[in-house]
Amino acid sequence: MTIAESIKKFITWIQGFDHRVLQNEDDVKKRLILPMFHYLCYPEICHREYSLKTYQSETYAKNPEIAQIYFATDDVKKQNTDTSLIFVEAIEPQQTKLNEAIEQARFYSNHFKTLFFIVTNGYNIKVFQRLHYNREELVFDTNIDTLKNNDFASKFYNKLNFDLVKNIDKNTIDILTYTKCNLIEKLITRDPDLQYFLEKCDFEPSITREGCHLVVVKPKVAIACNLPQAFGEGNCQIEFSSILFKGLKIHLNHQDILGQLMTGLHTHPNWGCRRFLKELDKNNFTVYLGQITVILSKLEATDLCLCIDEVCQRYKNSIIEFENALETWDFEFVNFSEVRGFILFSVRQELWKLMQQFTKEFDYKKGKSEWHIFHRENISIRVSRGIRDHAFIFPKFDRDLSLLPSNQVNILYELNDINLQSIETAKFSLWQQDIGVRGTWTAKYTKQWLLDKYIPQVIKYYSNKSQLSESELLAKITNYRSESAPIKEVDNIRDLVPYLRDIQSWLHIYVENIAASLLKPYYQAYTNLVRNTDSSIIGIDYIFGNLRRVEWKNTPEKNYSNSADWKNLTFKYAIDCLDRQVVRINNSEYENSFKADLITRIFIWIIENGKISFSQAQLNAAKQALIPLWEQSRFEMRYIYPNQ
Repeated sequence: MTIAESIKKFITWIQGFDHRVLQNEDDVKKRLILPMFHYLCYPEICHREYSLKTYQSETYAKNPEIAQIYFATDDVKKQNTDTSLIFVEAIEPQQTKLNEAIEQARFYSNHFKTLFFIVTNGYNIKVFQRLHYNREELVFDTNIDTLKNNDFASKFYNKLNFDLVKNIDKNTIDILTYTKCNLIEKLITRDPDLQYFLEKCDFEPSITREGCHLVVVKPKVAIACNLPQAFGEGNCQIEFSSILFKGLKIHLNHQDILGQLMTGLHTHPNWGCRRFLKELDKNNFTVYLGQITVILSKLEATDLCLCIDEVCQRYKNSIIEFENALETWDFEFVNFSEVRGFILFSVRQELWKLMQQFTKEFDYKKGKSEWHIFHRENISIRVSRGIRDHAFIFPKFDRDLSLLPSNQVNILYELNDINLQSIETAKFSLWQQDIGVRGTWTAKYTKQWLLDKYIPQVIKYYSNKSQLSESELLAKITNYRSESAPIKEVDNIRDLVPYLRDIQSWLHIYVENIAASLLKPYYQAYTNLVRNTDSSIIGIDYIFGNLRRVEWKNTPEKNYSNSADWKNLTFKYAIDCLDRQVVRINNSEYENSFKADLITRIFIWIIENGKISFSQAQLNAAKQALIPLWEQSRFEMRYIYPNQ
């Protein structure tokens, strides 16, 4: 069979394929993957199935799945990592988000050392080629409809057919790739004329913004970003000017931006503060962006970080602006069945039914009393007189949650598209001006109105009709109150502890280093705050145990509580140790997050258990130093860690 004939057969098959018949993962395998590789001329005897459960780790293959692997040889005894060619993972046709499957396929592709790995749901097809240093390139990001094009199908065939792939030398491809990159870099650094030529290929630095679309350009990197609006999702695309990455465009979604790029903003690449960046040697960095891994020079990595700093700071500011404007920070954010909102409190189902019934009776079209302010909106409560919407209240039934009784309903402050449709970045300031009692209600005001006015009115109105008494209905309202006073209003030193605990919980799971600039005022202010503590404080060994781990750079697993050298030391010595940490942090560019965790534990213990003499100035300084650190921890715990 000639190449032309095999391509023609492949095209004929793919053009006759109908992805709509696929019902499950097994259909994707039998009706798409196996026939596709048949027409790509892979012998059946070179194909084997593997249960991913057999090779599961703590991270991947939580469910038993079957993957397809194609080898260069038909000798079963020689089908191993030396002869593996392509790893293919099929997922359910209804599963449109491929990120988790891609991560799993990458893991197993590295395990089996295949040249390519493919993920498909029967319609979307992503093909990655593995390169040096676990770097990979997305060579095809396509779907069945596109693949039916003759030219594209030919290109697909010519890249992945058996005769071509089996002749790729796995033992030399990585060496050649890395050698080529090093050779190019050496030529660039040694040849002034070539340097001049390549500099002319650099991007022109600029920052432009139109509405929610932001473009940040540095000589080596350009990022185009769609900023999030009204708790929606944004995305971005990254490009490099280097000839080594010509044509490479890396697309990151909302989860990628928050989970990978947000930590370590405004820090140098070699400080170890950024999740997506690992130092390979003094002049090169391994960079993980979405599903792509690349190796960048120090100059490229620096430009990438500068672009990310600008984009992510505005991205973060956009999220914070909406949280602040709608006063939603104190409430848990939930997203389910295309409903987004914040849990205000919970009520019994009987009370919720009365609340709904009241809105139907007091539809704004049925009267002009002060309570005719509702617009019928399915199962939600829409507070509106038809012209202006104040708020949308939505019920969330959590029957499967053991912490909430089955007859309880969570009351949500809903982020409804109707209410937020006019929000555009260019008009955000105008939209903010509409927030208030006569305009768009905040979550905080909505909760207050519901508890203080609406629910009492509903109970009073139906008092003679309900089987439950007023006290019984009110008793079943679960109000999620914040126990902490605002930081600026704290007068009792122990009221700082809940905020310190929030910071300690954040530091405890923080993996990367932290910029020292964020911790310098914090270390200084709290060391001064606890300086004049009565020496009779209990738990002195706990304080010194944590100080030892800080000063001796021990891991969390080691415990030196019985060390004779640290026995019989006074609290004065503990303050001396903390003073040394202040001096150290003031001479550092970054801090190990584990050390910051331990020092925070010490501050918490002293404040909770000590008799402390402090001035108002010391307390004010402590509150001032706490605010930026606590706000950083609040943002990351709410947005970054759920997306990692």
